[in-house]
Amino acid sequence: MSQNYVILEGKDLNTLIDEGLNRLKKDKDQVEIEVLEKDKSLMGVSIRDYKIKMSLKQPISEEIHMSKEIAKSEKLLDLISSESYNKDYFMLKFLDDGVYLTILDWDTFYSNTRQVLDAIRKKKITDIDIKAIEEALNSTEKKEFKIAPKQEEILFDAELNIDISKDSLYAYITLIPPDGGKEMEIDSALEEIGKQIKHGLDINLVSKVISERHYNNKTLVATGEVAIDGEDGYIKYLFSDKTNTTPRMLEDGSVDFRNLDIIHNVRMGDILAELIHPTSGKQGTTVRGELIKCKNGKEAIFRYGKNVKVSEDGNKLIAEKDGQVRLEDGKVEVNEVLEVKENVDNSTGNIKFNGTIKIRGNVITGFKVDSDGDVEIEGVVEGAEITSLGNILLKRGIQGYNKGRLISKGSIVAKYIENSYLEADSDIIADAIMHSEVSSKGNIKVSGRKGLIVGGTCKAAVEIAAKTIGSTMATATILEVGVVPGQRANQEAIKSKIDETESNIEKLNKTITLFNRLSKNGELTEEKEDMLSKTIRTRNILNQNLDNLKKELAYIGMQIELLSRGRVKAENVIYPGVKIIIGNSTMFVRDEIKHCTIYREDNEIKIGPYEL
Repeated sequence: MSQNYVILEGKDLNTLIDEGLNRLKKDKDQVEIEVLEKDKSLMGVSIRDYKIKMSLKQPISEEIHMSKEIAKSEKLLDLISSESYNKDYFMLKFLDDGVYLTILDWDTFYSNTRQVLDAIRKKKITDIDIKAIEEALNSTEKKEFKIAPKQEEILFDAELNIDISKDSLYAYITLIPPDGGKEMEIDSALEEIGKQIKHGLDINLVSKVISERHYNNKTLVATGEVAIDGEDGYIKYLFSDKTNTTPRMLEDGSVDFRNLDIIHNVRMGDILAELIHPTSGKQGTTVRGELIKCKNGKEAIFRYGKNVKVSEDGNKLIAEKDGQVRLEDGKVEVNEVLEVKENVDNSTGNIKFNGTIKIRGNVITGFKVDSDGDVEIEGVVEGAEITSLGNILLKRGIQGYNKGRLISKGSIVAKYIENSYLEADSDIIADAIMHSEVSSKGNIKVSGRKGLIVGGTCKAAVEIAAKTIGSTMATATILEVGVVPGQRANQEAIKSKIDETESNIEKLNKTITLFNRLSKNGELTEEKEDMLSKTIRTRNILNQNLDNLKKELAYIGMQIELLSRGRVKAENVIYPGVKIIIGNSTMFVRDEIKHCTIYREDNEIKIGPYEL
C-alpha cells in the first residue's frame, strides 16, 4: 500500500517541501502541506526547526473549462463542505478590472487551502482562471493574482448554524460572521432558533453570543431533560440472607472460631422481610420539545415457604413458628428443625437455635450447642456443652474429659456417660455412667447390656436403678435419692438466713429496750425518739421475713420427708465403696449386696429383694 503522508523536520521549509515531494513522488499541486511547528530563532540562532505534514490530495484537472463554476468542480478542487472561511491568511478583492486573490499568511495557507477554494465557490465567482488560482496557491509571495474578470461581489449576512445532537438532548449554535453583509440581530437569531428548539433554551446565552459577536465558536445553548426510569421494587430482608463463616478477631488478637453466628433464629410473629414498592419514572423532553418515554419500576413479589405468612397489608412476611429463618432458592422459610450434617466444630462454630437441633456428626471439645427444643446427636459429644429446653438424645454418648456438660429441662438419653456433668429436670437414661456428676429431678435408669454406675455422684428425686453399682476395686461412688437435687443446699441456705435474721432481731430488741428505758427517765430526745420509731419498723419487717423463711423451711422439710421414699435398685450387685443417701439417712456399703432394693423406713435405710 502506497504512503499517503510524511512528517518531516528541518531548518529550511523549502528543503523540507522538496524532500517530501521526492518521497511521495508527487508534484506540489498534488499534495497538501500542514505546518505543525514553525521555525524559531533567537538572536539569529535557530532554536527550533520546522515540522510539516505532507499529505496526498486529489489532483487538479486542467481539462476542466475555465468558465465552469467552482461549485461544479468538486472533484477538481476536493473541497470540504464549509459555510465559512477565515480571511486572516488570504484576501479576495473585487476590483474594476477583475477579481484578485492574495495569500497573506503563507504558512497558514498550507493548512487551510481548501477554505480558500471554498470561499471562491461561496462567492459564486464565474469564469475562473484555474491557472491563476494555482499560481496564487503555489506562490510564497504576498502578491495579488487576478483569478476572474470583473463581476459583482455577492455579499453575505451573518449566519447562524444550529446543530442538534443525535439524541436531541443538546443543541449548539455557531455564529458565522458576515461577509460584507449585515450582522445577526438577537431577535432574528431567537426567531430562527425557535423554529427548531422548543425546550431548554438558554436565551441569555444566545443573546451573549449574538451581542458579543462570538464568531465561529460552537456554543451549547439548549439542554433537554433525560428520561429517568423508575426503580424496581425489591424485598428488604430483615435477616442476613448470606451466611458469613468468617471468624471474628478478638481484642487480644486471637480468632474466635466458635461463635460464627451462622444461624438466624426468629420467634413466631417476627417480621422477616418487607416489600419495598417501585418508583415511577420521569419523562424526559428533547430540545425539540418531544417527550422521551420512561419506564416505571417493576413490582417485586414475595416468595415464601413453610411457617411464613404475608401480613394483612401485603407488605411484610411474618414468621408463623419459632425456628431458623433461611432464604432457599429465593424463598423465605422458617425451619423448626435445624439439621447440622457434619461435626460441630470450627466450620459451624457454636450452635444456638430456638427449635429442635439434629446433629449428624460429633460435637468437638470446647463447642456449645444451645436449643430451645430437643437436641439429637448421632455422633459423640466430647468436652462440649449441650443445653436444651427440651430433651437431649445422644445416640452414642459423651466422653466429657471432665469438661463435658449436658443440661436439659427434659430428659437425657445417652449410650454412655463418662467424665461429664449432667443435669436434667426429668429422667436420665443410659447404658453406663462412669466417673460423672449426674443430677435428675426424676429417675436415673442405667440399663442395657452393661447397666453400670461406677465412680462420681448420682442424685435423683425418685429412683436410681442399675445392673451394677460400683466396682470390685471399691471405687468411691455416691448415690443420693429422695431429694430434689439442689433442694438440700437450698434448705441449708434458708437455715442460714433464719439464723442471721434472728440475730439481727435480737440486736434490734436490745436497742429498743435501751430507748424505752431512756423514755421512762425522760431522757429521750426528739432525735432518739425518731430513731426508736425506725428501729421498731425495721424489727417488724424482719419478724415478717423470719416468719416467711420458717414456712419455706418447713415446706422443704416436708418435701424431703415425702421424697425419702426414694429407692436404689441393683439388678446384679452393689460393690463396697458405694455410699447411699436416702432422705436424711446414709448407708456405706461394706460388703457386696446382690439383687437388691435399698429403701428408707422408720428413719432407717433397709435392704430388700430386687423389685422390678
